[in-house]
Amino acid sequence: MSYELHLRQYDRTGVLKKAVLQPLWARYSESVDGQEPLVFALNYESEAAVDFDEFDILQVMIRNKELGIQDVDGGFVGAFVGLLRDWDIETDEDGLTFIQFKAPNEKHILSWRSVLWYTGVANRSTFSNVPAETIMKTLVQYNFTADASVANDRLREGNLSTGMGIDITIAADLARGNNLSRAFMGGNILPIMQRLAEQAGGDFSLTWQGGNDWEFEYHPGQLGTDKSTGSERVLFSILNNTMRNPRLVRKGARATAAISGGQGEGLARAMTEVEGADYALDYDLETFVDARREATEEGRIFKGLEQLEPMGISAELTFDVLQTGNQFYSPVAVTGRKTYRAGNLVTAVYAGVEQVRKIERVEVEWKVPSNEDAFQVSLTTKEVIYGGS
Repeated sequence: MSYELHLRQYDRTGVLKKAVLQPLWARYSESVDGQEPLVFALNYESEAAVDFDEFDILQVMIRNKELGIQDVDGGFVGAFVGLLRDWDIETDEDGLTFIQFKAPNEKHILSWRSVLWYTGVANRSTFSNVPAETIMKTLVQYNFTADASVANDRLREGNLSTGMGIDITIAADLARGNNLSRAFMGGNILPIMQRLAEQAGGDFSLTWQGGNDWEFEYHPGQLGTDKSTGSERVLFSILNNTMRNPRLVRKGARATAAISGGQGEGLARAMTEVEGADYALDYDLETFVDARREATEEGRIFKGLEQLEPMGISAELTFDVLQTGNQFYSPVAVTGRKTYRAGNLVTAVYAGVEQVRKIERVEVEWKVPSNEDAFQVSLTTKEVIYGGS
């Protein structure tokens, strides 16, 4: 399967610096909630290696020459956007000197701010029985935009538009997702979003819109499309030659119930019993969860379920993917073909087990074409018990 790849380079305000930048090699991860970077290398002596500044915007452009991954103009399509943060220079044993660049993806911006509001401020640092979408968008509004101000009682000015030149707009809040109760004072926004997404009933995204404009959005269900059923079904199995090296590991639960301990001391400490998804009278395995930062019963329940979820029964299926002429990775849909990308729900079948799995991350590695393996794709997936949009 033959691909072409190049990079586009913009300055931090979105002004184009180089329309085509050809790396010696590149790898990137399309991730649901992480900030994994684009990593690429250039020859240190090349003209292209001299014009880089921190916070430059780098866009990966790809084209599948055989199968027609293309935009309406028949050209390359964007597969990744990152912001340049780090680089290093190294000379190998043959005397060749390379410069390697690292550009975390768009969600990296969310790690630049923390919840700098006093403890207990309703709908700023503390939320009680509030839809997940509203929590996420409120955190962005009052820690990244003009509303993140000392005049509004934030502990320091947080507007990214001032100085950093990042203008974040927030899509309309439709109050979707599960109602949650949490306290966040001092927490970094990106890991907060990642933890919220585990029980929110949906995912989040921060997407470059061009120029210095970025948009934050909540996605009910999952970031991508449910392709586990229907005419666009994406099926990974040995029988259809899309899976290799599969392994299925079943593990019993480590805990199915918990006491979630909140605030207070001794007999006055608030305690809430929480039962996980696998709990039954004949499957009763208990643990204790330290939830001392949670001021409400809803918060203690959230923390308890958060801790119990990874301790439950698991049937972990891992496999390598094989791309075929009919089913392959693509950042855009291709008419008449079955494509997948991060956030999609897909089906995997192995050893009599059929699972709906969410693609958590697509890892792509590319090098200057010298053989048919120049473009490699691997997936990280997670079983979805209650899938769908």
